Amino acid sequence: MFGHSAKKQQATCLHCGCDVAQSPGVGRVKQYCTPEHGRNWRRRMRLAGWL
Repeated sequence: MFGHSAKKQQATCLHCGCDVAQSPGVGRVKQYCTPEHGRNWRRRMRLAGWL
């Protein structure tokens, strides 16, 4: 939605699909529940030719 912070919206892990808790305040929106899931997702996308 326009005008709303992305950190206030519900987020799910791109790797496993579970809900990701966002920390309040400024900063990057979390997309993965663990750093390992982030690495696994990026590796899978690289092998598929997307990154």
